[in-house]
Amino acid sequence: MALLPSQVRAGPLTPGNLAIYRVGTGASGLSSAATAVFIDEYTTSGTLVQSIALPTTISGSNLRLTASGTDSSEGLLSLSSDGRYLMLTGYDANVGRSSVANTNTSEVVRVVGRIDVETGATDTSTSTTSFSGTSIRSAASTNGTDVWMTGGNNGVRHNTLGGSGAGTHVSSASTTTNLRQLNIFDGQLYVSTGAGSSFRIGAVGAGTPTTSGHTITNLNGISTSGSPYSFFFADLDASVAGVDTLYVAYDDGFGGVRKFSLVAGVWEHIGTVGTDADDFRGLTGFVSGSTVTLYATRKGGTGSSGGGELVTLTDSSGYNGTLSGSFSLLASAANQTAFRGVVYIAPIPEPSQVALGLAVILLATSITLIRRKQMRYAFASVGKPGD
Repeated sequence: MALLPSQVRAGPLTPGNLAIYRVGTGASGLSSAATAVFIDEYTTSGTLVQSIALPTTISGSNLRLTASGTDSSEGLLSLSSDGRYLMLTGYDANVGRSSVANTNTSEVVRVVGRIDVETGATDTSTSTTSFSGTSIRSAASTNGTDVWMTGGNNGVRHNTLGGSGAGTHVSSASTTTNLRQLNIFDGQLYVSTGAGSSFRIGAVGAGTPTTSGHTITNLNGISTSGSPYSFFFADLDASVAGVDTLYVAYDDGFGGVRKFSLVAGVWEHIGTVGTDADDFRGLTGFVSGSTVTLYATRKGGTGSSGGGELVTLTDSSGYNGTLSGSFSLLASAANQTAFRGVVYIAPIPEPSQVALGLAVILLATSITLIRRKQMRYAFASVGKPGD
């Protein structure tokens, strides 16, 4: 018999690989009931490396983290800005809890999970009473301690690792509250939505706000209709300040992965690959020079048989070049399991040369001061009368 992903031993995640949010063990059909969650690590050629099982029982401060087996808007992943932590969401509910996304948070709190890339250690101590009666969908972090969360209501919330309660309502109550993917690029917090008419891909305030009342501003040029899920920003042209290229996974009548380029302050649509039938949800990538390699999850399924594909596409057209080609299949979900979000595990940034230089200077200064104190003590202790 083929080895199910849930049977693979867990360990550190390898930079340069992919992490996929999977629901289900394959032992029974999926439903809207609470279902076991796994993070499957794949190479970029589609070979399964390991699976990390999220807890299904409470242990100390760590809560359960399960998900609806058929809600394909859940399980959107992100990597913390410092590259050290994988962020994910779920419910503190026993496997089998019926209609888990519809539960009240007075009974079932929503949970943010954090997986340490370097060790594989899982922390599910962070919870929220927000998103009652609906799905929690995504979380993002700068450093693994500050945590932003979204779901089917209550907008963008902020808390810290191990926190509980509703969290700070970061986004303004007057903007759309039914949200999807949260992620941070170039120091800015962004979020997607398929609801309302004010935005589809929006910047949440300025930078990564932790206080309340910030406006979510639609990216100039992005249509305020359609149904985007995950997105990926890239910086391909040094003459354009900040990120200048955007890829968005669309579904629910809009379809495909779309590319946009920032031209004179306006995000212009310059190509689509895929169709609405592909049901794209997760999207990630990495940049090498002017080439972007994309990875996506699609066809994740909302039925008992599950489903889902991990696919890839290389875009060599560069800044303001038209996206074309077709996605290539890398891996498929086993029967009665489903793929949701995907993240590329980027190498953890090394300390900068400036930071290293300062550290060396500080260390050398400290050593010098210690030696001087030792010498003064030695001179002061020699030659005194009666010694």
